[in-house]
Amino acid sequence: MIKKIVHFLEALGEWAGKISSWLILILIFTLVYEVISRHLFNKPTFWSYDISYMLGGSAAFLGMAWVLKNRQHVRVDIFYEKLSERNKAIFDIVLSLCLFFPLVIFGFSNSLDAAINAFLREETAATGSWRPLIYPLRMVIPISLALLFLQGVADIIRNIYQLLGRRI
Repeated sequence: MIKKIVHFLEALGEWAGKISSWLILILIFTLVYEVISRHLFNKPTFWSYDISYMLGGSAAFLGMAWVLKNRQHVRVDIFYEKLSERNKAIFDIVLSLCLFFPLVIFGFSNSLDAAINAFLREETAATGSWRPLIYPLRMVIPISLALLFLQGVADIIRNIYQLLGRRI
């Protein structure tokens, strides 16, 4: 049962990573279109700036769970790489409980409040000429942090199993 839960949580992180990669592809096409339109036809778009930071920011946030799942975050390996697998698991659990989860919960709480307020006020972007609604972008942040939290839970479970001498 626990294995199924861990695999489900990690599948959510994979799903978010795939969405993130598609957003990057759309971002690239959008920017190429803007450059061609601006430089070859002397007709810049009025929407490309807003779309680019919305797509880029969404891709960066949605990719966090995938990055954690695949252990691709930047890490100072001066001491960590010299630890045994058991001590790495202990180290990861302690740091997750002391730093990771409190920061993710704090970020989720604040970003959810900001997203709800943006939705209720029908907040628009302060930059750009077309002033699109900003709450969809603001909503990506708490969703991404929730996915990151769930991936952290999956990692804690894996580390506990590691301490018990078992693998998931």
